[in-house]
Amino acid sequence: MADPPPAGSGESRFTMRLRLEPIGPANAADLWLVHNDDEVSYWYGGRKPSHGQAEQWARFMGDSWRCHGVHKWLAYDRGSGEVVGRGGLSRTPVDDDWGQIYEFLPEEPWVRTAHESHRPFIAHASWLELGWALRREFWGRGYASEIGRAGLEFAFGVLGAQAVVSCTVRHNARSRAVMERIGMRHGGEIRSRGIVEGVDGERDDAPYAVCVMLRRDWDRHE
Repeated sequence: MADPPPAGSGESRFTMRLRLEPIGPANAADLWLVHNDDEVSYWYGGRKPSHGQAEQWARFMGDSWRCHGVHKWLAYDRGSGEVVGRGGLSRTPVDDDWGQIYEFLPEEPWVRTAHESHRPFIAHASWLELGWALRREFWGRGYASEIGRAGLEFAFGVLGAQAVVSCTVRHNARSRAVMERIGMRHGGEIRSRGIVEGVDGERDDAPYAVCVMLRRDWDRHE
């Protein structure tokens, strides 16, 4: 029997300029379009998904929306309907890689607590990851910040999260600027698989900058 969708999940959300749609199988073609943009694929080691891979990703995200109550959105321009990018939140797996983030979170029990649903994977219950990827033609217009703020509002206002983290490779200055612009604070760095400035391909020890927003910071901000 499938898990019932959590309250507030799977619904369209709107910002001033964007319509945010929870990604599922119906969004596979648009997800493919975003990740086949040259400037997006660069940050994924130059990899571009096939249509079949994009369909697999979209199904996985749809399962996460259903079981975990959250995953990424496809962002569409409210006026033209054009695909701007994808972004928003996702739950983080309980594993050694994401366990590096504990260093930047309070020493409280919620940090290590797992979500009640173990499908489609075992995830942290009380903190989430926030990110974005925009097609090149939409850079420099503030859309990433718009998606980021919508993600923070959803995390703290709808999901009741205790913290949100955002990670990007050290030399991605544009994404780091967005994190700061939406009020997140720099926590430090972790090492994970990714690209390194000036080096071809991916490495297992790429440096990632980590930014954090805690619920108490959000409540003060609001």
